[in-house]
Amino acid sequence: MILRILNIFLAIFVIGFVYQKTATQAFYNWDAVAYTMAVQLDEGKTTEEAHEYTYQTLEREVDPGLFQALCCSGQYRQDQYANAENLGSMMPMYALKPGYILLIRAVKDISGFSEYQSMKYISIASSLILSLIFFLTFIFQRGVIQFLWIPLVFLSQILFLGKLMTPDAITTVIFIGSIYFLIKKNLYLSFLLMAISLAFRPDMIVAAGLLGLTPAIDKKYKMPIFNSVLFLSIYFFISTSIDHNGWWSHFYTSLVSTQSNLDTFNPDFDSSKYFEILLGNLNWVLNDINYITWFATTLAILVVSLYLLIGKKHTWINIISFVLALAIIIKFLIFPKVDARVYLAILVPAIYVFSFNLFPNKERIDST
Repeated sequence: MILRILNIFLAIFVIGFVYQKTATQAFYNWDAVAYTMAVQLDEGKTTEEAHEYTYQTLEREVDPGLFQALCCSGQYRQDQYANAENLGSMMPMYALKPGYILLIRAVKDISGFSEYQSMKYISIASSLILSLIFFLTFIFQRGVIQFLWIPLVFLSQILFLGKLMTPDAITTVIFIGSIYFLIKKNLYLSFLLMAISLAFRPDMIVAAGLLGLTPAIDKKYKMPIFNSVLFLSIYFFISTSIDHNGWWSHFYTSLVSTQSNLDTFNPDFDSSKYFEILLGNLNWVLNDINYITWFATTLAILVVSLYLLIGKKHTWINIISFVLALAIIIKFLIFPKVDARVYLAILVPAIYVFSFNLFPNKERIDST
């Protein structure tokens, strides 16, 4: 009882620390500019009106130095600031997350915040929810194991997620919820949440698609077929409805050569360029302390989960953690970005489910 009381006091401190850091160190990344314009366009504004509002609002909210960095540091940002059509041509890459756009609009309408502030508080709330999920999972364990949620919160880079004005934090919340219900084998609710996560980041289809096949392990074949059709339908509906330029165009402008306007940009696929970027970015990840953490954690979960599966230990949770780690590797192969942000919506749930290996059998939530 004493340890549990101590854990509760530590939770108050840690969650308060997460709130303080995310609220005071929220980062106005450039993506927030694009998401703000996407919201304005979704509300029916013209490209010129949305562009003007986006930068005027940004200028009111940040100091002159940060505004200058976001509008004009580098040719690409200068081109987006100078020409509304340029920024408008980028919108398919951001309108590709309609769930996030609608959530920003909802928070904005209810609270009266700007789009930037709405994104800030969505990420802050998400980071607090994630911290609370880890705490509530561990609080009922015995002995010192119940305190392990604290290092896991920091290993999961929840602080980093909470500072960003991107859909990654809220996507992580949705997906970790789906994983909780998957562990409990509440399959319908689990796969529903996975489907919803695609509206926030369509590239979650890699993890959702693989996990959607897991009922086949118990020789239940109808649900995997249904999941595959559902997830693919959502993915293609979103990508076609916003006239996305396609994978290679997105890949090229993000990882090869940044384009100021994507309206007519449609490069031919170049396999040598793909492998050059893939191997170059893999080398970058392996040699940069800022990026090696997410990659090493993924590999550790992949290898240890496979080892435990071979030994037939905690089979269900290790199937899930193995599939999640595998999904991150596949996602890197498809779109090899180096920063952790784009993988955390999968990696945080992987860390979460893998941690159940630490619990005694009768105290794990999958022991039903």
